[in-house]
Amino acid sequence: MNRFARQYALIFCTMSVLMACACSDFGDPIPPPTTPDVPAEVEFARDVQPIFNSRCAVSGCHVSPLPKAGCDLSVDSSYVNLVNVPTEVFTPGVRVTPGDLSQSVLYLLVQSGLMPASGSPVTSGQLRTIRLWIEDGAPNN
Repeated sequence: MNRFARQYALIFCTMSVLMACACSDFGDPIPPPTTPDVPAEVEFARDVQPIFNSRCAVSGCHVSPLPKAGCDLSVDSSYVNLVNVPTEVFTPGVRVTPGDLSQSVLYLLVQSGLMPASGSPVTSGQLRTIRLWIEDGAPNN
C-alpha cells in the first residue's frame, strides 16, 4: 500500500469512528447548564431574605433604627415593608407589586444597579431570584 492510500485509509477510519460515535446513544444527554445560585422554586424566607440580609439590611442602609427610605429589610420586617407598600422616595410607586416587575420599584432599582447603594451590584443569580419571586406573585413563603 502506498503512502497516499495509507493516509486515506487512516482518515477514512477516523471519520467512520467519529460518525459512529456521534450517532450512537451513550446514555442520557448532557443537561442544559443551570444557574447554581437560583433555585427551581423561589421561597421568600429561604432564597430572597438572605439576599436582603447580606446586601440591604446592613448598618447604614435598610435596617433599624433608621432604615433608609423607611424600608427595613431585616428578618421579620422585610415582607411587610415591601409587598404592596407605596414608596416614600420614588413616588408614585409601589415597592413590590406581586406579579408585575415593571411596577415593582425594588426590582427596577436593583436591576438598574442603583441598589444596593454601596458595594457591588447584586449577582445575576440574585437578581433572577428576586425576579422569579415577584413574577410568582411575591408569596410570603
